[in-house]
Amino acid sequence: MAYEKLAPRHLLVILVVLSLALVVPAAAQDTGTRLVKPGETIEVGAEPIILDLIGLRNASSFNAITELRKYQDDNPAKSIQRVVGVPKDSYFKINVYTFKGHYGRYFAYSKEDGLIHESSIVFVHASPPTVTETVAEVTETPTGTPTATATPEPTQAALPGVIAVAALGICGLLAAARKR
Repeated sequence: MAYEKLAPRHLLVILVVLSLALVVPAAAQDTGTRLVKPGETIEVGAEPIILDLIGLRNASSFNAITELRKYQDDNPAKSIQRVVGVPKDSYFKINVYTFKGHYGRYFAYSKEDGLIHESSIVFVHASPPTVTETVAEVTETPTGTPTATATPEPTQAALPGVIAVAALGICGLLAAARKR
C-alpha cells in the first residue's frame, strides 16, 4: 500500500522536472536591462528591450523619471508632440508598438523636477536584419600530396532535451513497475 502512494509522488516530481526543462530555455532568452545615458541613441525593434532610465534623473534631487516627452523640432520651448509614460524608470520595457512610428529625441520629465533639459535620448527604428552573401574562395590542391583530414568536434546535446528524454524514460520505468 505504501508503494501505491509513492508512485504518484515520483510521477509528480518527474513532471515538474520536465516542465522546468521546457520553461527554462524560454526564460533564458530574456535580454538584460540596458543602462541609458543622456544623449544616447537607442534602436527599437519588434523584440522588446528593457531600459534603465535612472541615468537620466536629475543629479541633485535624484527623483524618478515619470515621462519621456517629444517636442516639436526637438525644442522644449515649443509644443509637446508625444508623451510616453514611464511607470518604473529602472525597468522600462519598450518596442516598436510603444512609439507607433513617432521616433526622435525624447526628453526626460519628472513630476517633482519638471523637464530635465540635459537628459534626452534618441529613439530610432531598428533596421531589419539583412541577409549577407558569403563568397567562398576555391583553392586548388595538388593531387599528389596527401591532405590532412580534420576531425569534426563532437556536438553536445542540449541539456533540456536530455532532461526531457530522461524524464520520459523514468516515467516509462515507473509505469512498468506499477503494472507488476
